This record gives sequence, structure tokens and C-alpha cells, in this order.
Amino acid sequence: RGLARRARRGVGGVGGGVIVIDVDGCARGRGVGSRGSARRHAAFGARNVGGGGDDIAVSSPAAVNGSVVARAAPNVDGLPVKVLVEAAMLAAMTGLTFHVSSLFRFDAYFGALFPLPVVIAAARWGEKAAMRTLVVATLLLALISGPLRALNYFCLHGVLAYTLGSLWVRGSSWWVTIPVSALTRTCGILGSLAVSSLVWRENVLALLVTQMYALIDQFAAGVGATFAPTMGWVWATAMFFILINSFSYTLILHMVYTIVLSAVTGQNFVNAPPKVCRALGVSA
Repeated sequence: RGLARRARRGVGGVGGGVIVIDVDGCARGRGVGSRGSARRHAAFGARNVGGGGDDIAVSSPAAVNGSVVARAAPNVDGLPVKVLVEAAMLAAMTGLTFHVSSLFRFDAYFGALFPLPVVIAAARWGEKAAMRTLVVATLLLALISGPLRALNYFCLHGVLAYTLGSLWVRGSSWWVTIPVSALTRTCGILGSLAVSSLVWRENVLALLVTQMYALIDQFAAGVGATFAPTMGWVWATAMFFILINSFSYTLILHMVYTIVLSAVTGQNFVNAPPKVCRALGVSA
């Protein structure tokens, strides 16, 4: 009530300006026991003064020139409701697509589409929306597919998608995005293998290298070779092929997303070189 009287006096003094209610200051003042009660007093004061045509804005933490200010509490993430809704829809599409593809073993054919919703969120609304889409999609997959598949999506596709979106938002060229995304993909593959090893209680990567060593040994014996590969050489070969796989995968993503995001954003969001744009038939 005291705050409402102060607000009415402020309206009489300024005659149609901006009314400021210092919510944090009210929470620290006398007679108000908590921040929640301060907000209720602020809302009561705003209702009492809202009929005079004044612009009511709630501002925290400070008052303007000693007058009482009112401003609605901003969103925690600083994202508009429209952005949050679109990010939720993109996350739901990501979770459903990945879950169905994993269920029917289609993930090998649609692997290039899994990072797309996060990249679209980054192209339309920036890095915060992309991060929100990634987190919500991972949590959704943890609920409907289990934590193992959720972590596999996060390691193999989610981090790569956020990295690509962030680099493209900053205007990085392909000379930067392709090597960085290839290294991110490589780390994601190793992280996915580490998670699988932890769940299955077996070193999956070491098992794969051992099988590769046995295969090379049999091949060398079959052709009559006298040399035997060392485990260090086999490990280096395995890492080389993982890097080649990551590089080719990210290069395909760059080509596909040049076409898709040109249609979504109407511009060269992926910063493709002019020759690539002409070859793919999109505007530079």
C-alpha cells in the first residue's frame, strides 16, 4: 500500500512519464519480508497507477531519479517466447528423427540430417537458440531412448552441430570450419566409444584395434609378407581413418547445408566460396 501511494505521488509529479518500481530495493526495504512480496507490492502499485496513461516499466535493480519504477521481469535466458517455441519444435523434431532412425536402423542413411535442426536454430536466432535446441533434444532423447543413445547423439551430432552453427554465425570461412568441425567430429567419435565402453564394461576402441591388427596380420600372411605390423602402427592407422571419415563427413555437411540453409535463410549463411555456390546453383 505504501508503494502504491508512492507510485501515485510519482505519477502526479511527472504527469504522464515512465513509472519505475525498484523491486530489488523494495525487497531490501522495511515492511517487505521477501522478494516475492516486493513483486506483489510492485504489481499492486502498477495496477493503481495504470489508468492515467503512463508507461509502466518494471526495472530492476535501481530506481530512476528516486521515483518508483515498474518493469516486467525479463526472461531468464533473454530469448523471446517465439524463439523458445521454435527451438522446442526443432528439438522435438531432432529427438523424434534420431529415435525412429535408431529404432529402424536408418541412422546410417540420415546421418547428415541430425545436426540440421541445431544449425537452423543458429541460423535463425543465434547461438543461444542453438544451445537451447541442443540441450532440449538431448534431454528428450534421454527420456524416450535412454541415456546411451542421448549421449551418442550429443557426442556424434550435437556438439558438431553447435560448433558449425557458432562458426557460421561468426562468419568463419570454410578453411576454418572444415578442419575445426572435423576435429570436433573425431573427438565426438572417441567420446561415443568411451561412453559405450563405460556402459558395456569393455574397451571398445582397443577391441576394434585388436581386430584390425588380426586382420592386417592375416592379410600379410596371405600375401606372403615377412613383416608384422606393430600395435602402435595399427593405432596410428585407426586414428588416420577416423580423421578421414570425419573430414569427408563434414565436407558433405558443408555441401548439403549450403543448399538447405540458402533456402531457409535466403542468404549464404555457411559462407561458401563463390565457386562452390555456382557449382551448387545457389546465390553467393
